[in-house]
Amino acid sequence: MELYHWDIQGAFCTSDVDTEIFMQPPTGYPLPDGQCLRLRKSLYCLKQKSTLFYENLERWMLEYGFQLIGPDGVMFRLNSGNECLIVSLYIDDGVCATTSEALYRQFLADLSKKYTL
Repeated sequence: MELYHWDIQGAFCTSDVDTEIFMQPPTGYPLPDGQCLRLRKSLYCLKQKSTLFYENLERWMLEYGFQLIGPDGVMFRLNSGNECLIVSLYIDDGVCATTSEALYRQFLADLSKKYTL
């Protein structure tokens, strides 16, 4: 098996916000008195940032064909014929073990369409 590592850049700013969250605008941002901003995407300062990101990534992994393995909810396995790809997630980092470099490269290319690596 071969081992690979990848990192998702700006991971916590890519997830859609699943509840209504409002914030005061940054200093100097022109906004009429009494109004605030509604977030559409997660920010680093949100308490929910890691949960929103993980739920987003987990949904994508399962739609891609991975199966969750183990009790932690951070390991995924993808079988393709005789080939296998195992992914372990930690925050916005991934470690992959695979029997096929081609399978890994295809996965990485598809993941790159959703996230900046």
